[in-house]
Amino acid sequence: MSTYLVTQATGRQSQWTIRHLLAAGANVHAVVRNPETLPAILNEANVTVFKGESTDSEAIFKAAQGCKGAFLNTFPYPPGIEAQQATSVVEACKKAGVETIVASTTFNTGDKALWDNTVTKEIGLHGYYQSKALVEDIVRGAGFQAYTILRPSFIHFDYLLPSVYMNYPTLPVDGILVHSLNDGVPIAHTDAYDIGKYAAAALQDPEKFGGEEIDLANEFLTPAESGEILKKVSGKDIQARKRTELEMEEASNNVGLHKFHAWINTRDLKHGPERTKAVQAKFGIPLNSLESALQREKAALLECLANVKQA
Repeated sequence: MSTYLVTQATGRQSQWTIRHLLAAGANVHAVVRNPETLPAILNEANVTVFKGESTDSEAIFKAAQGCKGAFLNTFPYPPGIEAQQATSVVEACKKAGVETIVASTTFNTGDKALWDNTVTKEIGLHGYYQSKALVEDIVRGAGFQAYTILRPSFIHFDYLLPSVYMNYPTLPVDGILVHSLNDGVPIAHTDAYDIGKYAAAALQDPEKFGGEEIDLANEFLTPAESGEILKKVSGKDIQARKRTELEMEEASNNVGLHKFHAWINTRDLKHGPERTKAVQAKFGIPLNSLESALQREKAALLECLANVKQA
């Protein structure tokens, strides 16, 4: 029975990776900041919890002992921390004899022409993508027997507490998806379940997934379309509307998703659905819809929308 290291183990991407690994009969070494407060999955019998930060090479080295592969998930704030996390984890894992690494970054990082430009800098996202790209470079150049990069997009839990406050802050209050997208412009959606499924598959089958860099998204939905899905699942009165110019100025300082909407408005992402179909065909692992993800976590959705009136 193989053992795998999972960093940032209390994060939702990491938790889903752990669930899929455990379902496959694997053991997990989970690295957390605070072992006193753990999600239920980390109390499973085949999980060993290690206290440590991803920037602490010694803590990671200790946790990586006996591990065949590692899942790397980094956090982009404060600026510069991701490269430190990736470097520490990579160096510790190499020292411990880990053979395979799977890293989760973000959608479109591999298409440098899409984000390494003046428009992205003006919108304020160049540093974000540059940081993700640096993580990928560190992973590629580390010399593991196999590496895989997963690039999820807008994740289903971004509609749920507490993530919703950085994306649609008024949704729990009034049921409105206030957005900055032009008419008809969609964004890619990813179910965290699928991130975990692909990560676990890549860790367990490095021959198939080694060297693969996978944009991981399924549906491309406008706010109106995603709003209808939220309404269908929750039974709540969910609407969508575009921000006014004044609201956009205010959102640029306190709503993380606004910058991504402003950026997507300027990009040609029409080939996204084709790439999504190609990923599923190539690896034989289907991707979930937003509706199925929210149905699975309906209780969390209803908690988020508790104060919103019924449809």
